[in-house]
Amino acid sequence: MALARRPLNPTPMRTLLLLCGLAATGLAAEPTFTPLLDEKLSQWEKWLGVPHRAYEVPGYVRGATPKEDPVLGLNRDPLGVYTAKLVEGEPVLFITGQVFGGLTSLKSYDNFHLRTQQRWGKQKWEPRLNAVRDNGILIYCVGEHGAGGKNWMRSQECQVQEGDIGDWWPIAGTVIDVPARDAGKTVVYDPKAPVRTMKTRVWHGTDYQEKPSGEWNLIEVYSLNGNAVFRLNGRTVNVILNSRIREKGSDQDTPLKAGKLQIQSEAAECEYRRLEIRPLTAWPQEVAGDIPASAQPAK
Repeated sequence: MALARRPLNPTPMRTLLLLCGLAATGLAAEPTFTPLLDEKLSQWEKWLGVPHRAYEVPGYVRGATPKEDPVLGLNRDPLGVYTAKLVEGEPVLFITGQVFGGLTSLKSYDNFHLRTQQRWGKQKWEPRLNAVRDNGILIYCVGEHGAGGKNWMRSQECQVQEGDIGDWWPIAGTVIDVPARDAGKTVVYDPKAPVRTMKTRVWHGTDYQEKPSGEWNLIEVYSLNGNAVFRLNGRTVNVILNSRIREKGSDQDTPLKAGKLQIQSEAAECEYRRLEIRPLTAWPQEVAGDIPASAQPAK
């Protein structure tokens, strides 16, 4: 009587075939995102500039004149400008905006995909009581705290402002190239326009879908080799190329491709949640077409 053969376990075979298929197609698992927020803001430090004279600050001694008022400085936040707490089980960053400043990552980052959700609160403060609500995400932050207006590090800014999320601002002498066109007195990102060098603000493009105030916006920054793509709610609103520094009075540029992150406080109440980052080695499919051919690496 012949013995029946024991059937092979199909699971390892399926796994092997799957791996072979992935290798043959050149596909690989994408890097996972690392959360950057917790209740203690353990991955960040705080820098606060000069408090407006309209407000009293516990323990703060002003100078003889407004120009002599000192900054609050590093990790001195008596007004609780930056705090985080759990909301429905996830950490949310709360920014009162009462003092200008920056929440600064302890780590530096170069090639990355940063994403977060942001929404506005109601409170505004001097000196912007009659202005639109303002904030910003700064990338490639280097050098000393307060290099920009005593408030922020030298960096490239992805503007977060009512009606203007994704504008680019230079902080403390940064420069970029960008496909852009003139629109009256402004310069506007336009993927079909020639690339030009800019040292002043570049407005977001026309494919712009900001949520109503109080609702969460999805903001993303993709960075690779000193180029970056700003996205709002799944649409590209700006592209910066060849990030670099130009010292005042100099015609020489220094590449600026890596640095810390900062989240601004700028006289308006603002919240962030689901702030996370992952490394990049190539442009993901959703933004690869936004990079001009001249900025693509040689094959």
